[in-house]
Amino acid sequence: CATQWLCALVVFVLVGCQPMHNAQALKPELAKNDENAQMEFWHTLTDAPVTSNDQAFHGLLLYLHDKDDSADYTGRVQRLKNEKLLPASFNEPAEAPASRGTIAVALVRALHVKGGINLHLLPMSERYATSELQFINVYPPSSANQTFSGNEFVGIIGRVEDYQRGDPTTAAPA
Repeated sequence: CATQWLCALVVFVLVGCQPMHNAQALKPELAKNDENAQMEFWHTLTDAPVTSNDQAFHGLLLYLHDKDDSADYTGRVQRLKNEKLLPASFNEPAEAPASRGTIAVALVRALHVKGGINLHLLPMSERYATSELQFINVYPPSSANQTFSGNEFVGIIGRVEDYQRGDPTTAAPA
């Protein structure tokens, strides 16, 4: 019993006490669809200590559709829900840090990743979607609950593009 308590304390100290960074909603001037605004969005995002839901969803829409016609965060969330990339129950604020699990579900569904039996049984499971993206080398080893820095998110989008193009360095091990 004392060993379990000690293990729980170590996990809390190592994982639970890491500093939280506040994410920021997407700035209106970066939400435009012209090429310059898109380049500025990606460039600015690389400096963000944490990627917000608003930034991540804008980035997903830019990647998937080459544009984001949504007027605001609510529109982005609704569009991703309509495309079945977010669960209908999703209701996190724009400024909340984007979790790897939330983005993993959207990416697995957008990329039509087949996955294993667990992903088939639980298609909106953040845990299994994260594991599947790790298996195909799109995500680094991580937890569905972790967040992204801006630079990490941009790197993930680059790996998604490599995966879609069939880059052998991102292919799953045989």
